[in-house]
Amino acid sequence: TSLEYALFLCWLLCNLFVVFLILAIIFLVIMPNLAMTSFFKGLQIWATKVLPALLPFFVLTKLLSYTNFLSTFGRFLNPITSRIYGVGGNAGYVYLLSVISGYPVGAKLTSDLYTSKQISKGQAITISSFASTSGPLFILGTVAIGMFGSIKIGVIIMISHILGALINGLFYKCKDTQNVACLSQPNIPNPLGESMSSSISSILSVGGFIAIFYMLLQLLIALNIFSPIATLFELVKVPQNLTTAILSGIIEVTTGCLMLSNIPLSNAVLATIATFLISFGGLSIHAQAFTFLKSFQMPYKLFFLQKLTQAIFSTLICLCLIFLL
Repeated sequence: TSLEYALFLCWLLCNLFVVFLILAIIFLVIMPNLAMTSFFKGLQIWATKVLPALLPFFVLTKLLSYTNFLSTFGRFLNPITSRIYGVGGNAGYVYLLSVISGYPVGAKLTSDLYTSKQISKGQAITISSFASTSGPLFILGTVAIGMFGSIKIGVIIMISHILGALINGLFYKCKDTQNVACLSQPNIPNPLGESMSSSISSILSVGGFIAIFYMLLQLLIALNIFSPIATLFELVKVPQNLTTAILSGIIEVTTGCLMLSNIPLSNAVLATIATFLISFGGLSIHAQAFTFLKSFQMPYKLFFLQKLTQAIFSTLICLCLIFLL
């Protein structure tokens, strides 16, 4: 009956994630070769690009959190960060290393500070709004030079991305002022072993998310899942390949930027779209970050909103830079 059909549609809308998982399992059965090849490719990307860059950062920054450096550094920046963002000076350390090393180091460090009781939950949520950034190696090296062949695009994206994150934090200022000062470091019997164990566990989780999302994206592309949406946007003169690249970037940013680089577009358009995708991060990055952010029970809807507003601010700054330059 029409009522039963309407109820079924309502169930589908309310359980889109469940439906997606069921479809993904079916696709794995139908296309096992593509699934295995894509998953292995995702693991290769993790093993050759992500693992060598992130694991040393994870271990060293974890060790650093057990020293007095954070308290000293935090006290120096505390008057600035507490006034602007309502958080302790440790936030400056998290932001700096996030900018240097990229996703998902900011989320990892925020989680480490919270679990070691150096920041409160409110502070952790605020820090995650501006200390979740990509790094220069990816923006300038991989995207700008490797994909777009233009260092100028990379500089514009990098500046827009960094400033957009800082502005984004203003809209999520912490009201938890009673815990602004940095707290004392915990006493860990074996900091090296604890740092290594924690870091290896974290980097393995990151690798799993990269491989899974890369595989799912390749399955979606092979099955032309994006075609109906691309056809719809083609009615307003947006090329199908551009829509597919943007949708792919919303899921997995590296693949989206690579597809974007193969479309004949002006540098201004490339920089604007790439800035949005990189600042948003993609669902793969969201999943990696949320592995750490769940330590302080941060709602995913809030993190999604933070990344969306960060992408909007960064894109607006990018447009201003393009106009000025």
